Amino acid sequence: MATYSDSPTDRLWDEYSLAFREVDDLTLARWMAQTLGQLTDQVWRLSHPLVGTYRLACRWGHERQIWLKRLVTAPSAFSEAGCCRAPLLPLLTRDALESGLICHHCGDTAVPFDEIPIELQEPIRDWATQYAPVHAVAHWDDDKRRGVTNYDEALEQAAGNAEKLLAQLGAQIMPKLLDFYPAVIWEDQDECLEVRPEDIMV
Repeated sequence: MATYSDSPTDRLWDEYSLAFREVDDLTLARWMAQTLGQLTDQVWRLSHPLVGTYRLACRWGHERQIWLKRLVTAPSAFSEAGCCRAPLLPLLTRDALESGLICHHCGDTAVPFDEIPIELQEPIRDWATQYAPVHAVAHWDDDKRRGVTNYDEALEQAAGNAEKLLAQLGAQIMPKLLDFYPAVIWEDQDECLEVRPEDIMV
């Protein structure tokens, strides 16, 4: 992807991505095109191993401009992303109102919120509006924490609410995006609330 931070998790993913560094451009392009074909017509969790592996390839593919070189033909169902001209593989996160749909290849906004199909804007807006105050509990300042009897309990309740809302996103909203995009990915965790993918039952 575009950049990696210095967090332990990102450093580990950076190390994992080195498996694709020595792969020649044509082989990488073929692998990415074949994998996109496997992703087609489905909703995917961001934590899914195939999506994670594809994300690692995207880092080097974007850096080496694999899709711009037109070494292979992307699956025909995928349109070109305006941000980096790779096949459009959108990712929906809790920040959808601000960042729209994120490009899985370069990490930039691929589809601004106001360009998401109009019939999906309201359910996504409603979901994100519900999710924002739940997520915010993890970032309360000291004054706000002192305003509740037990902050740990409030945090645990927020995590439970986040699990339900993320499951709702995966089960109810994401499948509707398949009417407009050949494959879609959703963020199935909240590190700030310590909600892990295995906590989300869809």
